[in-house]
Amino acid sequence: MSDTEFVKRGPMTRFCRPMRLLEQDEHQVDLGGMLKGLSLSRQIIALSLWPFLQNMLGTLVSVADRVIAGSTMSESALPEVFDAMGLIVYVAWLMMIVMGAVATGAQALVSRAFGAQDEGLANKASGQSLILGVIAGGLSGTVVWALAPVMASVFGLDDASTDYAVTYLRVLVWSTPFSAIIFVANACLRAGGDTKTPFVIMLVVNLVNVFSSVCLMRGWLLASEYGILGLAWGSLIGWAAGAMMILYYLFARRVTKRVLAITRHDLVWDWYVGRRIVRVGLPQCFEIIGMWSIHIFGVWVIANQIKGDGVLGAHGLVVMVESLSFMPGFALGSAAATLAGQYLGAGSKLGALRAVRVCWVTGVCVMGASGLLIVLFAEPLVQLMSPGEGAQNKMAVEVLRYVGWVQPFFATAMVLKMAMRGAGATAIVMIGSFSTMLVFRVGAVYVASTYYPESLSLLQVWWIMILDLVAQALLFAAIYRRRAWLDAVV
Repeated sequence: MSDTEFVKRGPMTRFCRPMRLLEQDEHQVDLGGMLKGLSLSRQIIALSLWPFLQNMLGTLVSVADRVIAGSTMSESALPEVFDAMGLIVYVAWLMMIVMGAVATGAQALVSRAFGAQDEGLANKASGQSLILGVIAGGLSGTVVWALAPVMASVFGLDDASTDYAVTYLRVLVWSTPFSAIIFVANACLRAGGDTKTPFVIMLVVNLVNVFSSVCLMRGWLLASEYGILGLAWGSLIGWAAGAMMILYYLFARRVTKRVLAITRHDLVWDWYVGRRIVRVGLPQCFEIIGMWSIHIFGVWVIANQIKGDGVLGAHGLVVMVESLSFMPGFALGSAAATLAGQYLGAGSKLGALRAVRVCWVTGVCVMGASGLLIVLFAEPLVQLMSPGEGAQNKMAVEVLRYVGWVQPFFATAMVLKMAMRGAGATAIVMIGSFSTMLVFRVGAVYVASTYYPESLSLLQVWWIMILDLVAQALLFAAIYRRRAWLDAVV
């Protein structure tokens, strides 16, 4: 039975394919890179284990930044510092948008190349992606440098929080070319099945970041203490160290047994390959810019329309604790993206469907269990990330008691969207994401903040975001079943 015949079958055939045919298909399709010769279960483990550990490292560094700030800054300054760090998280996300779009286009093209056993195209696409990534990083850093004070004003930060945020961001922007190199290179390596090297690179970035931050904030390296500026310089030094390391890995002739081996010829601009990367990445860029703008609107409502001190800091705490749950979901989504691209590159829609479905179901189970742990241990988790008692912690715990229950829906939306991006169907993902976010995160939040401002609370805003996650999960599950995303052109 061919892939075309299978896709035309009815719903029961789509979800209940005989095991014998599934096993036969699995042996007929041979992927490229480090996935060559592995069974589907081993492919998923190889692609998700190291990204999971990498995401855990990222979260631990975020926690470490708060702990370092909490232990070195005066207690009276902590509310302003934590509010500034809440803004920094969103602005850092903005800096990553264009880089992430390039990385998405690169991963889609490189994974297709590996699936088709075309290593030359994989290397060429990786080289072109590095060029585009550095350009994107420079542009995003310039924008953030210019708009940092405006963003602080939009968030409604007081003078002290604004000073902290602007000081931090205007150092951090210098790291954008380095972080762009790392993001794009890591995406290309994952497309070839190498997820361990990106983990090692990010381990170096994070260790150097934390060590440098502690030394600078406590004045161990220089004569004076740098305060929050030390956190920013620590991040910059960490990204620079990681970029140098991954460039050596990709280009040095001494390195053997690597999935990519880029040469200087791969850095000569190629309009055809570059356009293919941009064609896939551009809808992703529009989607994330739109999502970022919608999130900023929600944060503006939280910071300016909800009464009480520390509301923005409480929102940041909820996001940080919730990230403990979506780390495994993100890892499985990354695996689904690579497998979808490679199987489609190898000409097997069946393989792509099955791989994505297994990642989806696993993500729902794992994130569902993580969500239950968040519900049960919300208070100690908040205490871990923000030591002490206060209104911020109480608000965060209240919201987390509800957020934990929606994690299976979050897993569905996350894994399926990442898989479709990996297949190159970024336009479908963009339209689907906007269709629900505009209804809930813009329309419903606007109505609540305009007509019920006196009673609006952080929990109510999060309830609206929860409804959006449920709607996205149902929508993308339906899109998965329709399978138009399998026909995306890369």
